[in-house]
Amino acid sequence: MAHVPADLLFLTLLVVSLALIFAGGTLAKVVAFVVMGLVGAVLGGVVVAQYISPQWDLVGILFGFIIGGLLGVVLLPLGVGLVVGYSAYIIALGFGLSSTVALVAGILFFVIGLALSSKILIIITAVGGGFLLFNVLTYFGFDPLASAFVATALTLVGLWVQMSSRRRMAPKAAANLVGQSTNP
Repeated sequence: MAHVPADLLFLTLLVVSLALIFAGGTLAKVVAFVVMGLVGAVLGGVVVAQYISPQWDLVGILFGFIIGGLLGVVLLPLGVGLVVGYSAYIIALGFGLSSTVALVAGILFFVIGLALSSKILIIITAVGGGFLLFNVLTYFGFDPLASAFVATALTLVGLWVQMSSRRRMAPKAAANLVGQSTNP
């Protein structure tokens, strides 16, 4: 990192911020697939090499990556629900509520987080991308107020893009399930 020019690093952060703003929900799923896929690949390779045959470890790595990646995507809503529920529990305790009330709040918000996980991922990644964009713009010398305006505007546009693309995809998927053509 010491040899990477700061401007190049911040240009990369600019690209990352825009990717988070405009495709953060999808990006989170891709990251979950890759990270859990790598964990599954290691486990699959070790298990196959240890219990079946070292010559078959590549097969174990491949199947481990696929299974781990799919588990990562499937369990991502559970992770979002756990984070939301735990946050509600901690906040309730911070307000001085009893541990029973805090636990009920945590469970309630866990269910809400689980149900709304894809929307929560979209919002969190877009807002995080907006904060990152603000920092990048101020680094490049933009006025902080103008940077805040641009970051807020692009975050709102990115939220609209991500939410509207989810709404467009849902009817097409439902139509394909019942065998109807979506093309006129």
